[in-house]
Amino acid sequence: MKIKSKKKKRTALKIVLIILLTALFICAAVCNNYIPRNVADYYCTNIFPVISKPLQCFNMFFQFSLTEGVVVIIFPLLAIGLICWLVFLIRKMLTKGAFQFFFKSARNLLICAIIMAILFQAMHGINYRRTKAAVELKLDTTEELTFEDYCSALKWAYLGMIEARSHLGEDYNGVAHMQYGFENSAIYANSLLDTFAEKYDIPLTKNYVRAKPVSLSHYWSYTYIVGMYDPFLCEANINTGYIDITDFPITICHELCHAKGYASETDCNLLASLACCQAARADFRYAGFYWIFWNLYGVTYSIAEATGNIMPEYALTSEMEPVYRDEMASRYYWDQIDQEVETIKEIFNVDISETSDNVNDAFLKSNGEEQGVEAYVVPDSIYVRFYLTHIAGGENA
Repeated sequence: MKIKSKKKKRTALKIVLIILLTALFICAAVCNNYIPRNVADYYCTNIFPVISKPLQCFNMFFQFSLTEGVVVIIFPLLAIGLICWLVFLIRKMLTKGAFQFFFKSARNLLICAIIMAILFQAMHGINYRRTKAAVELKLDTTEELTFEDYCSALKWAYLGMIEARSHLGEDYNGVAHMQYGFENSAIYANSLLDTFAEKYDIPLTKNYVRAKPVSLSHYWSYTYIVGMYDPFLCEANINTGYIDITDFPITICHELCHAKGYASETDCNLLASLACCQAARADFRYAGFYWIFWNLYGVTYSIAEATGNIMPEYALTSEMEPVYRDEMASRYYWDQIDQEVETIKEIFNVDISETSDNVNDAFLKSNGEEQGVEAYVVPDSIYVRFYLTHIAGGENA
């Protein structure tokens, strides 16, 4: 009776341990949603730059994407490991010790999951709770925006886009491309963000982060993802399947903003686009103003229709023809991707892009981004207020 009682106690303790480890993992996975904003601000400004630097320095020694290497290696290893685990489990079930084996497996898996969750929170998760970039920019929000305000900001973006595009060379199809290669552009993006952050007192870390091109970018494009920050390696990964001049500089700066301490997709797109607008390089400047122009154009047009005002017809000017050529070149690449994704869907009945969107949407919402994938869209009013605060009424007034 005593022996059986001891066994029952040990079994009960093992079950309690698994429950405690599961609860600890859940706490570690969602704790960032409950951290006070002032605590997150202190952490992001004073602690994150220090603890992220060793990994970022380690990544500098490799020109290739470590994340890509891990992904390529880990899936076959996981498949082999799962098969081996099932074989051992069956053997234990035929003899003795299946429960003990299952318990140890669950315990070890949960411990690894807890460590990964803590690392994620330290390198990315807590950063979701920091003060928003729009607040850090100290924008004037006292005045209600008018149609004229939108038109002024739209004109600023249009003139900046056309001016920058005029400084870019073209290929035989009349399409503009990046002025320099990937490595040079990645280095420039770091210095550009540092300069922008210093100018507007934005608390980005000054750590140098080496952005990495992904070799399997063409297949990665099936997910329609053009960049990804790996919080476990502090690595900014860039899709180079098509280096689109209207988007590529924004993508690099966006992923570097993640690595430099901002987790919110809205914040990263906002900082990336505004920093690009103030770049000395025309290709970065073009992408920044292009991004803001089309963000404002549709909204301004809707306001004009609703209020009976006359919309400035920037989209119909002859100066826009080179811009449309760049857009057509980008569209051609993504049309090819669309066809390949559709073929995969017909054969395997799997929509890769939809699955990717759903996973990303769930991930963002679990970290407090209530809008999910819609968080990538910067509210147009922020650009207008930035223009009114810092351009029309600020340093360039």
